[in-house]
Amino acid sequence: MKHKFFAQYPPPAGTVVEADQVHGEPLAPLTVAIIGYGTMGRAQALNLRRSGVQVVVGSREQSVSGDRARSEGMTVLSVAEAALAADIVMLMLPDEVVAEVFADEIKPVLKPDSIVGLAHGFAIAFDQIQWSGPCFLVAPKGQGDMLLDGFAVGGGLPGLLAVTDSSPPETWDLAASYAKAVGCLVGGGFVTTFRQECISDQFGEQVVLCGGVIELVKAAFEIMVEGGYGEENAYFECVHELKLITDLLHRHGVDGMRRCISGTAAYGGLTRGRRVISEDVRENMRAILSEIESGQFAREFLARHNDPRQGTAALADKEAASPLAAAGRRVLPRLHPNERSSS
Repeated sequence: MKHKFFAQYPPPAGTVVEADQVHGEPLAPLTVAIIGYGTMGRAQALNLRRSGVQVVVGSREQSVSGDRARSEGMTVLSVAEAALAADIVMLMLPDEVVAEVFADEIKPVLKPDSIVGLAHGFAIAFDQIQWSGPCFLVAPKGQGDMLLDGFAVGGGLPGLLAVTDSSPPETWDLAASYAKAVGCLVGGGFVTTFRQECISDQFGEQVVLCGGVIELVKAAFEIMVEGGYGEENAYFECVHELKLITDLLHRHGVDGMRRCISGTAAYGGLTRGRRVISEDVRENMRAILSEIESGQFAREFLARHNDPRQGTAALADKEAASPLAAAGRRVLPRLHPNERSSS
């Protein structure tokens, strides 16, 4: 085959493809079906349309997201009709429903040369779907609204690219072309695998972004309050100022962040941080990584996500009743008076 965007097929893990290396030719003649018009599906559908790509949206009857897609000028079909009408079927569904929808409504109508695409590796990494035809991953490293807003002003996000072993070599070029069309090569497209993307994503969510940081914040807030400090003081120090540090970390890296803060803060963090994240905590992190790698977490999540006592909604409701959440509801209207509450 004629090489388009990569020097080697398959490209080695860690290869980075730049936006200016990629053009829209592989994607231009194809129709894309976006199955699921949530935050990420909507962002990719609108960005594809902005790039001149033919797009249809697959939605179930009486779906609120389907109504939104219609109001935004999208062609909306049933899930099966959209899959049948398209060359590329992008699965933008939640992890907990993708297997059922794919098996019942999508796979029966796919043609042998239909191309399946995903924005997250879960469905392939943990055998939720089976497809022997071309299949690629384009995973933006950021939330859907960030992708949409960035692309609207000529930017976007970096992304991770992967292709299944059974896919023909040209699937890599299609993945790169798709990534550019949705604004997912800004900063580069990094070659990986479905499994690496999925496990890394889940580990980051659980140990840092949505688990570890939140539990650290909760514990620090509670200890300050136990020590007799006001809830508002504790909220400012443990929650509000977190954004300052993450913004500096995001912009300047860990060493640059240290140079941007006071000497007191830098010394305190460098000498006390490892007492908080002790070797016991690191062992807990290793155990969580093993649970993800073995599929234990995936099985638990799929079995429990709708459980009225142990499911996501039940656990989130319990957290919403915590003193930290209550303090946030008091303080946030003052800090962001022009924003409507999400509660």
